[in-house]
Amino acid sequence: MLLNRQRVKFWQRIIFGAMAVLMASFLIFGYSGVASGCSHGSGVNTGSSAIDKQVKTAVATLAKTPNDPTALLGAAQGYQAAGYVQSGLTSATQTNDLTKALGYYDRYIALSNAALGATAGGLRVAALQNEAQIYGELVDYKSAVATYKKMLKLQPHNTLLYLQLGSNAAASGDTAGAIAAYQTFLKLAPHSQYAAKVKLALAQLKISPSPSASATP
Repeated sequence: MLLNRQRVKFWQRIIFGAMAVLMASFLIFGYSGVASGCSHGSGVNTGSSAIDKQVKTAVATLAKTPNDPTALLGAAQGYQAAGYVQSGLTSATQTNDLTKALGYYDRYIALSNAALGATAGGLRVAALQNEAQIYGELVDYKSAVATYKKMLKLQPHNTLLYLQLGSNAAASGDTAGAIAAYQTFLKLAPHSQYAAKVKLALAQLKISPSPSASATP
């Protein structure tokens, strides 16, 4: 399990680096003032004034305008920040914060193109990437796989997404799905700087492939 988590996080670092321009305004780590603390129940008690203010302001706005895109994203990112500063995956408070973040991201992603604007597709991918990272933090790799499939429907030629799909499929125990995702990556980007590492991962997976269904979208 530890090896799987390390492998997933390795590809996450690649994905976040490659998509930095697209996600710069939306990834949680771009927020200033994110500090240690926590969020309890339905209230906000993070120990960080920046997180507290962000979440409280967003929730207050949503009480009046439930589909406000900026408020939904602000609440999602605020709760994600609160969850990330927790220590240990066994923290009920952390799980609560991250689960709330997922709920707000789901509402944001479900908004119409008109509500999100001309770059709706890119904004959804950015939000889905944050969801996938949360699922990884919660060690819910099957949900992460499903999330990467959603991203690939929006950006079917984004080869880097196949790296994360393969990594999370392998971590979830879906060896066949991981193999399919990595093979698709190599087909689309045979000369990628990551090709050698992907070929090595494939060789290891093919030693004892599972009978699980393919994870390729």
